[in-house]
Amino acid sequence: MANNNFCCKCKTGQATIRIRHAFYCHDCFLFAVVGKYRTILGKSRSMNRAKGKVLLACSGGPSSISMLHMTKEFMHVEPYAKKKIQVLDSALVCHIDESALFEAQNGSTQKMKEMVEKEFPNMDFLSSSMQDIFLKDFTKDADLDTVLKGMDGSSDYDYLVKPIKQESTLNSETDRIDRLRELFNGINKNTAKEDLYWHIKMTMLVTLAKKEGCSYIFMGDTATRQAIKMISMTGKGRGYSIPFDIGVENDITFPGLTILRPMKDMLSKEIGLYNRFKDLEKYVIPPTDFNTGKPAKSSIERLTEEFITTLDRDFPSTVSTISRTASKLTPLNDMDLSKKCAICNMPYQAGIEDWRRRITVTNVKDKSPDAIPNEEKKKLDDSMIDMNEYLCYSCQVDMKDYKNDTVSRLPPYSVKAILDEYLINDNDEE
Repeated sequence: MANNNFCCKCKTGQATIRIRHAFYCHDCFLFAVVGKYRTILGKSRSMNRAKGKVLLACSGGPSSISMLHMTKEFMHVEPYAKKKIQVLDSALVCHIDESALFEAQNGSTQKMKEMVEKEFPNMDFLSSSMQDIFLKDFTKDADLDTVLKGMDGSSDYDYLVKPIKQESTLNSETDRIDRLRELFNGINKNTAKEDLYWHIKMTMLVTLAKKEGCSYIFMGDTATRQAIKMISMTGKGRGYSIPFDIGVENDITFPGLTILRPMKDMLSKEIGLYNRFKDLEKYVIPPTDFNTGKPAKSSIERLTEEFITTLDRDFPSTVSTISRTASKLTPLNDMDLSKKCAICNMPYQAGIEDWRRRITVTNVKDKSPDAIPNEEKKKLDDSMIDMNEYLCYSCQVDMKDYKNDTVSRLPPYSVKAILDEYLINDNDEE
């Protein structure tokens, strides 16, 4: 870097950092990064209305570690800072242990706990394992012995299942780990694995936040991650719920709970530099997922990540442009928030089946009453359920990559959501 570059903020300090086309000195860079965090909190409608306990979703990656550090600065006021106010009252660091799926994550819970006790003594720590999703703690009034069994006769537009009773095999930690691994091993493509993996984690975070009396969940999604999710989710058919999935503030989907993404305006590069300057790199746990070490074409999100990061190197405004566009998306005014997907817990669009028929090239079937096979006429009599009626479009597409017996290993929260909605619809028809 040329020595004649001065900081774009103070105009006097020697620039040592370049972000996009701007040059910063060390101190101004840190001030600018924290300022972006402060701006998101200051603009939050929910936080301006009422303070509350915050659950910090911390995977141990670079972004979540820096989020913990910045949150710490807003939980107290120095005696000499008379004009400043305490933005956050209390915070709970929540870590989801994924070691049952990824061996590289072994010991992550202990490492996170030690870090919180040392660096963030004013925060509480809570950990839960992914296999715990099969416990009653994450599904109220659920019958763990009831599963959905895939039935013959499914077509391009329906996925027929039938609730059956079976003896519970989730009595021990080992049984739940085996069930979790069998669930993901029964999915053919990494794209569908990634989606279900994230939906389970999000369900656990929301459940734990409500259980612990939290009013907010802070997610560590950066601008880079938001840009990748924006493109990949559109490609996967999640356009209907994108405003909730990547929006900076979601206070609609889960009543009494607001999901906030305070790192939304920061690049991954900024996060990395912040962690280095604050000596936080030693606490970072390298992220691991189903695409770690895999080629770019292993999944839609992995391919999108390769595309966005490569393009951003030559055109530094790529991520910020996509991120700003994503922040302008708003949910439809007539969106029915009472109907949510049984897997991702996001609102789903009505009339998906008819829409799919209009856009899909397939064989034309005679649907006149005389042409309907007797097997189809007996669906309701046999208590067979079309699972697609309770899923969003993206989750319907993912179901095509499930093996025949995989649906029977879905978490209890999905089974309960489908059966509850089925019983409501069945009573309405009567």
